[in-house]
Amino acid sequence: MNAITQLDEMHYRLIDFHLRNPRERFGDVLLIWVEDPLKPRNEHGRLRVNPILVLLAIVFALVFGIFLIFSMVQS
Repeated sequence: MNAITQLDEMHYRLIDFHLRNPRERFGDVLLIWVEDPLKPRNEHGRLRVNPILVLLAIVFALVFGIFLIFSMVQS
């Protein structure tokens, strides 16, 4: 089996695997990473985001805002 045929076969097998296994799709895996590990859904079935990620996003936004303020204001 030459390299091109082997790559094509690998490509088709990966596509077939991802179509048959919906838990391995990128969006589903991303939701698993982002959801709260203790209580992933609320009483209405909506996604609960991990509080640590929310805190990190707020800190990042504050640091980025402070950086922008100090980089634009030059004395």
